[in-house]
Amino acid sequence: MNRGFAYLQWPRLVLASCAVLLFLAFSQMGAFRFDASSDTLVVEGDPDLAAFEQVVETFGGEDFLFLTFAPHSAEPFSPEALTTLQELVADLRQVEGVSSVFSVLDAPLLKSPPVEITALVDGFPTLMSPATDLDLAREELASSPFFKELLITRNADATAIKIDLRANRPLAEARDRLVSLGQEGADDEQLAAARAELNALKDTQQQNRTQLIQDLRDVRAHYQDQGELHLGGVPMIAADMITYVKSDLLTFGGVVIVLMIVALAIFFRRVRWVVLPLLTASASVVLTVGLLGFMGWQATVISSNFISLLGITTISLTIHLIVHYRELRLTEPDMDARTIVYETMQAKLWPCVYTAITTIAAFGSLTVSGILPVADFGWMMCIGIGLSLLTTFTVFPAILLLLPIGESADNLGDHNSFIRGLGEIARWRPMVFTASSVVIAIAAAYGVSQVSLDNRFAEYFDEDTEIYQGMRYIDQNLGGTIPFDVVLSFPPYEETPADEDDFFSEVEDEYPERYWYSRSMLDRLEKVHRFLDAQPQVGKVLSLTALEDFALEFTDGKKLGSLEIVAILGAIPPDLHQQIIAPYANPASGELRLAGRIIESADSFDRSAFRRQIVEFAQNEAGFERDEVVVTGMMVLFNGMLSQLLESQVNTLAYILLAVFIMFLVLLRSLGLALLGMIPNTLASATVIGAMGFAGVPLDMMTITIAAVCIGIGVDDTIHYMHRFRVEYARHGDARVAISFCHESIGRALFYTSATVVVGFSVLCFSSFVPTVMFGLWTAIAMVLALVANLTLLPALLVLTHSKAPPEPELRSAE
Repeated sequence: MNRGFAYLQWPRLVLASCAVLLFLAFSQMGAFRFDASSDTLVVEGDPDLAAFEQVVETFGGEDFLFLTFAPHSAEPFSPEALTTLQELVADLRQVEGVSSVFSVLDAPLLKSPPVEITALVDGFPTLMSPATDLDLAREELASSPFFKELLITRNADATAIKIDLRANRPLAEARDRLVSLGQEGADDEQLAAARAELNALKDTQQQNRTQLIQDLRDVRAHYQDQGELHLGGVPMIAADMITYVKSDLLTFGGVVIVLMIVALAIFFRRVRWVVLPLLTASASVVLTVGLLGFMGWQATVISSNFISLLGITTISLTIHLIVHYRELRLTEPDMDARTIVYETMQAKLWPCVYTAITTIAAFGSLTVSGILPVADFGWMMCIGIGLSLLTTFTVFPAILLLLPIGESADNLGDHNSFIRGLGEIARWRPMVFTASSVVIAIAAAYGVSQVSLDNRFAEYFDEDTEIYQGMRYIDQNLGGTIPFDVVLSFPPYEETPADEDDFFSEVEDEYPERYWYSRSMLDRLEKVHRFLDAQPQVGKVLSLTALEDFALEFTDGKKLGSLEIVAILGAIPPDLHQQIIAPYANPASGELRLAGRIIESADSFDRSAFRRQIVEFAQNEAGFERDEVVVTGMMVLFNGMLSQLLESQVNTLAYILLAVFIMFLVLLRSLGLALLGMIPNTLASATVIGAMGFAGVPLDMMTITIAAVCIGIGVDDTIHYMHRFRVEYARHGDARVAISFCHESIGRALFYTSATVVVGFSVLCFSSFVPTVMFGLWTAIAMVLALVANLTLLPALLVLTHSKAPPEPELRSAE
């Protein structure tokens, strides 16, 4: 008996100890949570995030939703429709967490009927004013440069309600406090307390936000029989993403288990070989989730599939043990059950250790990412795989030692014609696979160059879902979906008294900052506004320029003078000022804001290049310095996250390959074999990414990790195959004979493990969350490619390099 397995002398004690650990882990699983906050979509320490937070603090955030309303039985501006709209707005204002509601009922009207501009000091008429002509009001709002595609759709067949959500000041303060403590070098206890406070507030915010959106949906549902209503906006994206991911975990988790049971039953035809892998995988998942819960870690959309990955990895390890156990049953019929278990553990220990280490190395590349959820995903997998290895070599053999040897399955000696056929071609026609692989590699390289990061939030959801339909409607009828901001800096406001001959000096000055605005300032703003308006990917753009365009209709196209600007700003009621002025101008900081939205249904475009174009135009055509122009918003932050993730994956690819190469070198003790082992999985990873490029599938926050996942899991097949090849080649001295034995033994294990992985990931294709579908589909394809490469290209290369070489000494671990 190998001393390394002395603990198996007491299998009941081993299982009792595992049971205690599982109980402790289970008690901590409730602390493991999902985080759907915007923090999960941005780069930690990103200067763009700091700029975005400053814009939010100055002008207000992007936490708003749109609710459109198109009445069934009347025109949108009929008295009946407006009455319903009033009731709808009133109900929305009662929802907990809504800070304000802005609709056509609040929009100022100057042409319905026309009013003199000098009469504005007495206030603005609205739709609810007694003298308002509703037909004129519809025409005015539908043609308004400011309110069209904000409060009324492009073709004026529906009105829109802008719902501003209440900011969570305690959460923002807790986040700032944690950052400050980190910068000040606070001790671990202070940081832990601040982090715990932040996590608690984020939990509360997530629960409140989920409830808020559900309440808004309930309001929408209440009026569904009176009109067509669509709800959408950025806050719904984060909330619905995590909702779908949680739902997928519950729904597909059960389906995956059922399919695993079916697959294992087909492969091995014995209850024990179904139950043992599932028990081992469950133990590793419970231990990992419990430990992560104890450590206060959290899953995000990016790391949500780590449980599936971990379970599949554990089952793959146990399948290798099962296949070797069954092989010993066939070749050593007189060996007793205990000896078979020990021999199996001894033969498979080091291959499994090395596969675990190489998989950890591959996922470890994610830990250096500047995106915290991505780094956490890497750590989760590293911890989980380590625990998976431990449970595989404790729980699995301990239970097996307590079971009788049982009857052999009737398929124990069966051959797999598919695997044998691939082996025969690799043995006698190695150049067929080698030449084909060169062609595939060239095509894959071109395909990789075609991969894009053109993500569209609406396309993250199935077309039948409410959020997709709402976002698509808003995108096409209300001027775009994903917001971005351009902030221009001027000298800040300094309070000075108005001129004595100011016509409006007798008006009570409730807004003295109006004297900050100047004609030259608005002219420079207008240049940038017109540039954004001219871009085909940009929908609605709001700024003071849009308001001035509205005023030009009363001045025969003549631009407002300084006195007129001051007059109009002073006449705007405070409530209306908060909706049409404050979000776009802040005299105290000296900043003007242009708030735009991207039309996601427009043609693809380079978001990074678009950002550069805005800055260059503002500098070259509007006279701004580089530090006077800031482009930010969800478009910038999300694109920055994807770019950073892609960059980190490219930068760490060399690290992954080097780590895997070192593992091969240590395990195989041969430079040539180590180099050969790198080829199949590198080609498989490149091929699947290249195929995505040819298919026009962009990399998103989940699929962008496929290369690391493919290498991390696929390399396991290579290690097991190469390890067995060394044994068989040392035994027979002929590469072709060695490959024949490898395909009949380890080849079957590779087929079973890969089939299990493919089945597990294929189930994700039935999700309503498109990134999950793409991740499942392309990972399954990657695993198929890795299997085929390891059963065709790898043996073909081994034949070409070992046909005339002398046999190498057998590995010590396999003696």
